[in-house]
Amino acid sequence: MENVTVYNVFSAPYAILFHIAMFFVLNEYRVPRKKAAAMTVLFNVPILALTLILYLLLGSERGGQLAVIFYILPQLAVSFFLSRYRDGRVISTYFFVSGIFIFIIQISNLIDYYSTSDNHIVMFLMRLTLYPIALCLMIRFLANPYRRVMNVLRTGWGLFAYISGLHTFILLVVFNFPTTLAKRPHDIPALVMVFGVMLLTNIYCIRTLLSQHDYYLGQEQNYYLEQQMEMMQQKIKHTEEAEKNISIYRHDLRHILTTLSGMLRERSYEDAVSYIENHIGAIESDTQTRWCRNSALNAMFSAYFAEAKKQGIRVEAMIDLNDIEGDEEAALSLVCANAIENAIHAVSALPAGERIIRVRALQSPKLMLSVSNPYEGNIALDDNGIPVSKEEGHGTGIRSILVYCQKQDAVCDFKIADGWFAVRIVGK
Repeated sequence: MENVTVYNVFSAPYAILFHIAMFFVLNEYRVPRKKAAAMTVLFNVPILALTLILYLLLGSERGGQLAVIFYILPQLAVSFFLSRYRDGRVISTYFFVSGIFIFIIQISNLIDYYSTSDNHIVMFLMRLTLYPIALCLMIRFLANPYRRVMNVLRTGWGLFAYISGLHTFILLVVFNFPTTLAKRPHDIPALVMVFGVMLLTNIYCIRTLLSQHDYYLGQEQNYYLEQQMEMMQQKIKHTEEAEKNISIYRHDLRHILTTLSGMLRERSYEDAVSYIENHIGAIESDTQTRWCRNSALNAMFSAYFAEAKKQGIRVEAMIDLNDIEGDEEAALSLVCANAIENAIHAVSALPAGERIIRVRALQSPKLMLSVSNPYEGNIALDDNGIPVSKEEGHGTGIRSILVYCQKQDAVCDFKIADGWFAVRIVGK
């Protein structure tokens, strides 16, 4: 068995920890990320311990040949269990990261084998350098767009999974069978060409995913603009209607005062008071409430609250959003619109006296949004506690809210209790 030193003993668990970390930054989980991190560590401790024991007992060559049995497949099973998406997305992600993990391991082994040092320090230094670089590059350039595409695209991952899995299998086989590649120098030129093809294929796959990400961002921005335009048009329509009604009241003011004067001369004070209250109520009902200083948010709240009023829905709102600007305002207005629209749709089927929605939106000490409403029937939740609907066209609003929370690193919670449904968003 090969010479075992402190450097190759520590390099194995060090490499495995970075493999787990690289997968973690790219994957989406069925639980909050802090909890997912804790569960990842908990489940991987026995796998890591077994890997290290077998590595020490068998050596790196035999250990590499058996790695697929005692590390790759068990770790894939853990990743599959914790992942939000249990399909081609998690498989392609896992094998993509595994390909990088195995490639760095074997390249460092190969260079170390032909170095003048026999204590494996070259291998250790290479891994000490290359794994952090790979992780930093993933975090800096790939993690956010990759996870965003994972949340949006549900199909098309099968080919990527097949390619990534095939690359991982090839790396395991060519580097370890029938012996390590370092002992087969005549195979190195051919394998360099194979690795070149694999590298180009991975680059193409990643560029395709990033292109999908850019395309989605463009679609999302257009959706924001369309929603804002629609909300502004509704705001203008309601404002024009209110101004028209106020203009009519102003024109009739002379007749109102004449009637009121007659009532007072005849000492019909109760009738006069009732007459005044009726006209005040009519005028106030057409007065536009300004919910916040931000134009897009104010237009959104005004439009959807007016729509709720038309459907006989009582709105209880407390809004304190005044310093949100730019892209954040556009994204938040769309999230609020989706949540309120879902609430209006849910209560519209209830009896008139039970139609009510409650909206709370605060900016300090942190961004908090809550939209709640009573409902009838049953609300189905998936394994992640997210509402699901089989009706055509439903569920898009929920997905938009989840994408916003993922992008803003916010926490989203759906609560069902005492006949009320609530969606709550808390920023970080």
